[in-house]
Amino acid sequence: MLGHMAKGWNYEGEQLLRTSDVDYTIIRPGVMGKDDIPSEKVLALVDNGQDLPVTPVTHSIIAGLCVECLDYPNAARSTLTAMNVEAGTGEDSYAPLLAKVKSDTKKFPTSLIDEHKKAARNGAAILATVMAALLSGAVAILKSVGGILMGLTIQKS
Repeated sequence: MLGHMAKGWNYEGEQLLRTSDVDYTIIRPGVMGKDDIPSEKVLALVDNGQDLPVTPVTHSIIAGLCVECLDYPNAARSTLTAMNVEAGTGEDSYAPLLAKVKSDTKKFPTSLIDEHKKAARNGAAILATVMAALLSGAVAILKSVGGILMGLTIQKS
């Protein structure tokens, strides 16, 4: 649930950039942090907020992409997805991929936060209902056990 909210807020930040007068390049990387990724012809990049299968990418590769975007004016006002692909099927560098990038033309939804807030409220309501049912059951069990113990205590007297 919190991960969905983080994604929603991240998307809101993207939307603020898209609606501003700032020349932006949004980069959506894969799972960052792994260093054991093959290095030959594995780089893949798509523009216009398109998707690629999620794969691990290194911090250094994405940092290099950020810097390299500065040399490509056509990357301004674009949303890029950067992943790795099977060895031998991608590129050795982002240069040939960046040369083909076009500015965003896709109509992105205006807000995901409202959808995420609604989902969070629904999840909280379901959780509260389950907890109330469990608590009610626990109270009923305690009453039964208490009644049995009281009955045993009275019989002994």
